[in-house]
This record gives sequence, C-alpha cells and structure tokens, in this order.
Amino acid sequence: MVGRKIADEFILVPIVGRGADVDAIFTLNRVGAFIWDRLDGAMTGEAIVTALVEGFEVDRVQAETDYETFLEQLLHIRAVAAVDPA
Repeated sequence: MVGRKIADEFILVPIVGRGADVDAIFTLNRVGAFIWDRLDGAMTGEAIVTALVEGFEVDRVQAETDYETFLEQLLHIRAVAAVDPA
C-alpha cells in the first residue's frame, strides 16, 4: 500500500504488482492519516499514541484505543504487516 494526499483527502492505494485488490482504495480521516505517516518502523506504538495526545484534543486512553483499532484495520486489509521486535 502507498499513501497519497489528493486535494484534502488522504488515501491508501494498493500496489498492483504485489497482488493487491486494485478495486480497494481506502480513505483515511485526519487521525488515520496522522497515524499512517508515523508507521515508518522507527516510531514505537507508544510514541505514536503520545503524538496523538499532543496533536489532538484526546486523552491517552482514547488515543490508545484509536491507535489499536486503526492498526487492526490496517492489518486486516494487509496495508501493514506485524514485525517481531528484535
């Protein structure tokens, strides 16, 4: 998957060469785009949650819930893959 900002929307587009479903394009809200931008393998989940708390009017518990829910959705559509922390 690749993420692209088009006009005022942020979308995820499958990469066809990897066997992705070309009919599936996903639109992200501001929080989803914020999280997606930080899923670079360098930031931990905890750091992303902290950034959510600092960047949005949300408490830590809600930020953790939003992060975990969004990550589960990304895993389900295979936009990201779980990695074993080494």
